[in-house]
Amino acid sequence: MKYALITGAAGGLAGACVEELCKDESWTVFAADIMEQGLNDLRERTNERVIPLVLDITSDESCEAAVKFIEEKAGKLDVVVNAAGIHTMSSLVEGNITSTIERMLKINVLGMVRVNKAVFPLIKAAGGRIINFSSECGWEKPQPFNAPYAITKYAVEAYTMGLRRELNFLDIDVVKIQPGSFRTGMHNQAADGYQRILETTQYYIPVLTVLKPLMSTALAHPHDKKYLVETVMKAIYANNPKTNYKSKNTWYLAAIDPIPDKVIDFGYKALVNTGYKLMQKFGKKKNGSSADAEKQNG
Repeated sequence: MKYALITGAAGGLAGACVEELCKDESWTVFAADIMEQGLNDLRERTNERVIPLVLDITSDESCEAAVKFIEEKAGKLDVVVNAAGIHTMSSLVEGNITSTIERMLKINVLGMVRVNKAVFPLIKAAGGRIINFSSECGWEKPQPFNAPYAITKYAVEAYTMGLRRELNFLDIDVVKIQPGSFRTGMHNQAADGYQRILETTQYYIPVLTVLKPLMSTALAHPHDKKYLVETVMKAIYANNPKTNYKSKNTWYLAAIDPIPDKVIDFGYKALVNTGYKLMQKFGKKKNGSSADAEKQNG
C-alpha cells in the first residue's frame, strides 16, 4: 500500500486530487485540512481509503500530532502534496497590509515549510516525493493589487528550488505545480479583497474602477479543475517527474511577461487614464440624457 498526505483537502482543487487518487486501490490518502466539516463531507463522497486528518499547518504542535498519527497508521509517506493556501487582493500602501501579508506568508509559505519538515522522516522512509503548489503568480510579473499573493508564491518558488537541490543529495524528488486560474473558493477571496480596496481606497478609485471589469472577466472564466488534477496525478505517478508542471496558465499574462517592465508600467497607466476618461465622458452623457428626459417629462 502507498500513502499520500494532501493538505488543503477541504478545498476544491486539493479535494478533487484526493477523490482521484483514492480511486486507485493501491493508495491510502490522508486528507488534511483545518476545516473538519469539509473533511467529513469529502470522506462521505469517497471511500475507506481516505482518512480525514484535522491539521493546522500554522501550528508546530498540530503538525507533530499529524505525523504521529500517520506514523502509527502507515509508518511512511510516499508523497506529500502541499496544496493548502489562501488568496486575497490588497493595496501595498493602504489598509492592514502588514497583517494581510503576514497571514498569507504564515499559511502559504511557512505552513508548507512546517509540513515538509515535520513529515520528512516519513518521506525519507518511503523514498517518496514532495509536491508543492506554487502558482502562475510565482513566475509572472505581479499584477496591480495582486502583489501580496505573488509575494508568497515567489517565496514558494525559491523555497521549492532550494529544497529540491538540497534533497537531490538524498535522492528525493521535489516537484512544483504552477496552476493558472481554476474554479475554487480563492476566486471569491480575490473578488472580496478587490471590493474591499474599492470601498476604502483614498488613492485608487480611477485605477480600481477601470481594472475591475478586466478582473471580473478573468475570474468569470476559470478552467475546470480536472486539468489540474491530471497534472498532479502526472507528478505523483511519474517514475522520473519533472521539476515543474504548469497547468492552464493564463495566456495573456504569459504573453506580456517578457515585455520590459517600464513598457508594462506605461501600458497600465495609459489604460487607466484613457479608460477612466472615457467612463466619465460616457457616464456624464448618459446622466445628462436622463436629466433632460426627466425635465421633458416634468
